[in-house]
Amino acid sequence: MATRFSSIRARITLLVLVPLLALASLWVFITGVTYGDAHQLLQSRDFQQKTVLPTQRLMDGLQKERRLSMAALGGARTADPGQLREQRLATDKAAGEVRAGSRDQGLREAILPEVVERMDGLVGRLGDLRGLRDGVDERTTDRQHVLGRYNEIIDAGFAVYQATAPAEGSITARAQTLTSFGRAREFMAREDALLTGALAAGRITDTERVQFAKLVGAHHAIHADSARELPAEARADFERLTASPAFTRLMAMENEVISGAEPPAAAERLARAQGGQPAQAGGRDVSVIEPAAWRSASDAANGRLFQLENEVLDDVTDHAQGIAVSTFTRLALAGGLGLIAIVLSSFIAVKVSRRLVRECRALAGGVVDFTHERLPRLADAIRSGRGAEPEPDLVAGYRINEIRQIAESFDRARDAVVRAAESEVAARRGISEVFVNLARRNQALLHRQLSLLDSMERRTEDPSELSDLFRLDHLATRMRRHAEGLVILAGKTAGRGWRRPVPLVDVVRGAVAEVEDYPRVRVQPLPRVALLGSAVADVIHMLAEVVENATTFSPPQAPVRVSGHQVASGFAIEVEDRGLGMTDEALRAANGRLVDPPEFDPSDSAQLGLFVVARLAQRHGIQVTLRPSPYGGTTAIALIPASLIVEATEPEPSARRLTGPMHKVPSPALSAPARPAVEAGRAERAGADPGVVRLVEAEPEPPGPAPA
Repeated sequence: MATRFSSIRARITLLVLVPLLALASLWVFITGVTYGDAHQLLQSRDFQQKTVLPTQRLMDGLQKERRLSMAALGGARTADPGQLREQRLATDKAAGEVRAGSRDQGLREAILPEVVERMDGLVGRLGDLRGLRDGVDERTTDRQHVLGRYNEIIDAGFAVYQATAPAEGSITARAQTLTSFGRAREFMAREDALLTGALAAGRITDTERVQFAKLVGAHHAIHADSARELPAEARADFERLTASPAFTRLMAMENEVISGAEPPAAAERLARAQGGQPAQAGGRDVSVIEPAAWRSASDAANGRLFQLENEVLDDVTDHAQGIAVSTFTRLALAGGLGLIAIVLSSFIAVKVSRRLVRECRALAGGVVDFTHERLPRLADAIRSGRGAEPEPDLVAGYRINEIRQIAESFDRARDAVVRAAESEVAARRGISEVFVNLARRNQALLHRQLSLLDSMERRTEDPSELSDLFRLDHLATRMRRHAEGLVILAGKTAGRGWRRPVPLVDVVRGAVAEVEDYPRVRVQPLPRVALLGSAVADVIHMLAEVVENATTFSPPQAPVRVSGHQVASGFAIEVEDRGLGMTDEALRAANGRLVDPPEFDPSDSAQLGLFVVARLAQRHGIQVTLRPSPYGGTTAIALIPASLIVEATEPEPSARRLTGPMHKVPSPALSAPARPAVEAGRAERAGADPGVVRLVEAEPEPPGPAPA
């Protein structure tokens, strides 16, 4: 095969095929990605026609039906039953369109599962309309109940909007602004329905007035926030709308209602009660809210806002169409430019190969022989401690200066590779041996120290001395973990091991016990599952590094939360802190190292914990991911594969520690957070005060005798 690929025809073919295949692959990739974007836009348009617009019509119908129902329950003489029936028919028609869209199997498969779930939730809510309407017609329910039920159905419609996340960022931002604008108008419609029912009843209760004030504040606040994100033209229209007489009048009437204005009937009753004088409350005249005036101002403002909302929707649609056109344009350009690039590459490759065929064949043969034959033997020789064999001179026989320079450079590079490989192997072997030697010595000493401390803890009965021993025990446990970190960095196992599965809650607590600031750590209740004994030591060490990092880079008074739950592919453990967090670039770099651990670099000693976590996670197939926390800090997620998780069994009694003590001493010298649990096993000792958490003892493999 080497002889065949060193021929002239093979070299020419190779020079042509390599760029051709590379460009063809790039063309296929770009075309596929571009087509995927275009297909998603097409699906988004289908989703808009079958779900978004029918849902918008449904919510508009529900808002009108809600207002008419509130007026009917309030006993308004002007309430027209025929108008309410017609509005219910219009609402049912829109509900039928929503149901039809939710049953479209092709649409359900193309959109996100969360959107499908919320669509089904909206359809389920629509089934409550019949009973709600019967209650309104039969007057068996009150206005507050009807208002709340209609609000829940409309909220289910907005939940569909909020779950929709277009792939293109600008469309997502505009869609979110549009949803917020619609939500603000919904709050405005709620206040209209609430006041319409109260005006029809002839009285505004204190509860209704408080609820009205909240709705007024909500829709004004959301309108103000959303207006800043509108396009310039739409923002100008909104500013003109809020300054219009109709909107000004509406805001004035809102303020009057909040300040104590009453319907005409209530004001008349109050005036009669005060001897025919103008109605007063709290020493001031009571304003009168005329239902017709409110209806006129509310309809005018709501209509203008609905019109502005549709204009913003049209702008979002136009923007999406522009992106779709741009996507198809990129698709056409990618195909044409890719074809041109392939033709040019083929032409240049043929021209160059004709001039370099003889020299390249000789040079390629030498390079291939070195890389395929001599380099593997060289690597094996260096690893085994033998010296490198002398290499033949590749420069002899070349007449073209450029080819000669390449051959000379290759000779120098080859020599440099040999020297670097020898130095690197020697250095790494030496560092690894130093790590292992020092760590094994420390392990042996710390194991003896922990055994001695354990004996002293069991003998002493003085709470003060026991507290000091616990602190020493905890320090020794942390020192043992650091020693194990050196062993892990050297590619060895830590030495501790378990034959039986250990409950995962004990594993997590054992990891927390190895952290200096463990009183701040809050371990949430965990399911009753266990971890295979072969992975217990490494998982404890890995979680301890993650928890210690969380306590180190968060405020001293802030808690660190550790929680876990089973997922489809195993068990997820989350460690969340409330510190300053990490930048996006730092998160990407850290997650890259966790996914693909690099070779340990002794010069990068500031991130030893990250190296250790990556090595341990790779050893057991655990996925560790960092992401921003909602509290501003960082959340670390460790996904333990299902192959390491087993059903928990009843723990066997043990009198020794898993990693170190987490204690509860009744001495006032220890703060409350420093006493997380009580070891039941300590109570077995006569006269001993229960105060130490003893989990499950490791079954350590002897670290071996330390070198003298």
